[in-house]
Amino acid sequence: MAMIDSKAAVPEPIAPGAGRRVRDDVHQHEPFEPIAIIRIAVAALGAAAVWFRVYEPVAQVSVIGLLALAFSVWPVLREALANLLARRMTMELSMLIAIVAAAAIAEIFTALVVTLFVLVAEELEHLTIARGRRAIGDLVAFIPREARIRRGDDTVMVPVDTVALGDIVLVNPGEKLPVDGDVVAGHSSVDQSRITGESMPVDKTVGGAVYAGSINHMGALEIRVERVGRDTSYGQIIEAVEAAEHSRAPVQKLADRLAGYLVYVAAICAALTWLITRDMRDTISVIIVAGACGIAAGTPIAILGGIGRAARLGAIIKGGIHLETLGRIDTIVLDKTGTLTRGQPGVE
Repeated sequence: MAMIDSKAAVPEPIAPGAGRRVRDDVHQHEPFEPIAIIRIAVAALGAAAVWFRVYEPVAQVSVIGLLALAFSVWPVLREALANLLARRMTMELSMLIAIVAAAAIAEIFTALVVTLFVLVAEELEHLTIARGRRAIGDLVAFIPREARIRRGDDTVMVPVDTVALGDIVLVNPGEKLPVDGDVVAGHSSVDQSRITGESMPVDKTVGGAVYAGSINHMGALEIRVERVGRDTSYGQIIEAVEAAEHSRAPVQKLADRLAGYLVYVAAICAALTWLITRDMRDTISVIIVAGACGIAAGTPIAILGGIGRAARLGAIIKGGIHLETLGRIDTIVLDKTGTLTRGQPGVE
């Protein structure tokens, strides 16, 4: 009865789209989409047209600048309104206030420059997030999509997500292991550095445990399946990297809170500036300076970039909180030889 239950278990596969989960706090699209690049180009060209006074049929008003602003500001407007309806004070809302105020006093050049800054900053953020996702995608792509299993006296190739616990998987020399399990026949050396960090291949004989994502070097192996898909050690590593993308370090939480408070500070300072100077340009300048989105955007970009870069180098960081902690580490303790050595301990 236990065997029937184990065979009936349906493991969750490591999907090719792993690593593409949407962050709730980021307006998502793929980096360098044509429409995004067009909006940036239009904002830049519109600012240039205003600066050089290209086509101004109405005194002090650039028609080209107004049209460019109306087209390029849409993503900022949409995100700011969404945050406002959700009762969230964000940098996008602060920037939109500055853009609208600048346009209201015919400072179209200023409005376009602020819009251009926001659009470029968002594209850089999307690019960094996409790089982190590609790093996860590279991890997923390393696992074979098919496995060679024994069916009586024959062997057949089947999708990995159809492999059941207890099946016998055959792995030839030079192939990657698609599952976790125990060796039931054969002898070989296996490179499992992606899982354990051991720099040298490890000998595997009958009874030895092997892991998905390892590379079989010398001889053929027959493996009894113990774990498949996301239940494997390699799958858990991918889960950890995906979770890291969604984790929030203490410094990131602090930055988000400061960004929200800064909107109120900007509004108060702008009001005081207007009461003291009665100068709309000075008032708008205060809003623009206080509304810079570096605080809100810089921290998550740095954390996601660090996690993605570490994943490409083979170091798995489980979250922003751990990445932040790394800066305070002064001692590293290794639990076993083989992680950073050749697996040959000696005494001198």
